[in-house]
Amino acid sequence: MRIAQIALLFLICATARAQESTQATMDAIVARFTAEMDPAAMDALDSDAILSRITPEERAVLATKHSYFDVDIPVVVSVLRDAQQSVVPFWLTERGFEKSGLVVTNMLDWNYEVWQKSFPAGRVELGINGFDQHRAHYLVGVGPQEAGAKPVISNRYPAQHAMVTLEPGAPCYWDWSDLVLKEVPEALLGHTFLTTVRGRSREAHIIQAFRETPFPSSGKPDQIMLTWSGDPKTTQAIQWRTGTAIEDGVVRYRKAGSKGDFVEAAARSFVFEDRLLRNDTRIHRWTADLNGLEAATEYEYYVGSPAANLWSGYNRFKTAPAKKEPFTWVYFGDTHKAPEWGNTITQAFARHPETAFYTIGGDLVSTGLYRDHWDHLFAYSEHVVSQRPLMPSIGNHDDQDGLGCWMYLENFALPENGPDKLEKERAYSFEYGNALFVILDVTQVIEDQTAWLEQQLVGSSATWKFAIFHFPPYCMETDFDLDYADIRAAWGPLFDKYHMDMVFSGHVHSYMRSKPIRNQQVVDSPKEGTIYVVSIAIPNGPGKLPAKDFGAIWFGGPPLYQTIHIDGNRLEYTAREADGRVRDELAIEK
Repeated sequence: MRIAQIALLFLICATARAQESTQATMDAIVARFTAEMDPAAMDALDSDAILSRITPEERAVLATKHSYFDVDIPVVVSVLRDAQQSVVPFWLTERGFEKSGLVVTNMLDWNYEVWQKSFPAGRVELGINGFDQHRAHYLVGVGPQEAGAKPVISNRYPAQHAMVTLEPGAPCYWDWSDLVLKEVPEALLGHTFLTTVRGRSREAHIIQAFRETPFPSSGKPDQIMLTWSGDPKTTQAIQWRTGTAIEDGVVRYRKAGSKGDFVEAAARSFVFEDRLLRNDTRIHRWTADLNGLEAATEYEYYVGSPAANLWSGYNRFKTAPAKKEPFTWVYFGDTHKAPEWGNTITQAFARHPETAFYTIGGDLVSTGLYRDHWDHLFAYSEHVVSQRPLMPSIGNHDDQDGLGCWMYLENFALPENGPDKLEKERAYSFEYGNALFVILDVTQVIEDQTAWLEQQLVGSSATWKFAIFHFPPYCMETDFDLDYADIRAAWGPLFDKYHMDMVFSGHVHSYMRSKPIRNQQVVDSPKEGTIYVVSIAIPNGPGKLPAKDFGAIWFGGPPLYQTIHIDGNRLEYTAREADGRVRDELAIEK
């Protein structure tokens, strides 16, 4: 299991206790600071200055409502605080915790100093990680005051994070389960270990937290993008952005080149808010679904507001063919909202105008809950993705540190045919031509997607089958946390059984194409096994790339893109640099 399913913590406020939540309290603090202070003063805030400006009621909430649980017997609570964090959370000493002198170490040799306090049976309440953005959130151990007793922990918040035994090998963070404890003092062994996610440190982040987008919204539509949430032959989803002053949105479309009237489709809107974005805090994100389209037909369209009389320019899209005709699609590894990727997709589009759609293997942006990062991504690609659909997958940076990916989910209208245990649109599948595309979410529980993955494969008559997800089952890097044996164990046998032709991943910031692999062994031909590709769409270093038996070719350096051209039973795969230089080629015949 890689990660427990995480609720969207940034959306928790619609409860009877909302006024007592750290989220609601921080919302109120940020709103007040923004109204009372100029940008320079806000940027100069430190922990002491923040504490001097908040109310006693706010201070109490931030000291007690970040995490809490009930115990049935008297306990000793250990707060394992990363020793590298410069400022000790204010509430530790205020609430009577004492530094014990004990130290817990993880496998990266990070030291956690142990602060302890005894509690009677009943409620235990803990506070925020701090006002900074120190990424390593504190950890919690709970042990009995009386030797041999075993406390029962209930009514825990957040409830979705697992509890395990405090011992070497226990995972430090549920969004990074390969990072485990290495050394645990004997006095703590066997205590209950309350796991968390690293992203919780962001919930009260305010020191050097305020940002500005260089691409603010206006009344005129922008960030226009095509995706599919239905059948590519007969549907088209269209998304765009405006400022919040715009209260209506429509798409007007017709067959390209015709002189007939435009058909109008109404759009739905979502209020997109980033409280730390100084110059464009709220926007409207619009989505319209076009249905009943004709296959293999080119349409022209524009979007906008009839009430405000503000419109985009004209763009075009083409529906998928009804028959199994030849087509080309393009894959990108990590894009990280980089301008270099903008250059790469621009050149790829100019060089391959026949491209039917684009895919990205996760880490579209660097911080998935920073809306300005999405503004960069769309500003660099709108001229392409307004004309060709973009079908992404989720990376760990999009689902930032386990906090959820609500910005990703609100940006993209995608198929809702994924696993029941996942939020809609996190994983999905679609068919285009004679190919099946299965998009998986490796930031979520691997096992929760395995049965669904098999359903997609067993029920498909497609000639070609492709899987796209972020973490690579095979890569050349040697770092301890890049092995992903759980993915190989859960999904590899299905790729073998149903002959997945190619698997596309990213994450490690280098390029690799494997030899054909079956049952975790190299085989002679793509007819017998699966080709695994790892790629990167931004500049990258060479990395640690020793020879491994399964690697056919690997290198680091330039931004890359891959074209996959399918014509019946023949596939032509090419990896290119942005300027068109060919770095790798492969042809497969069935």
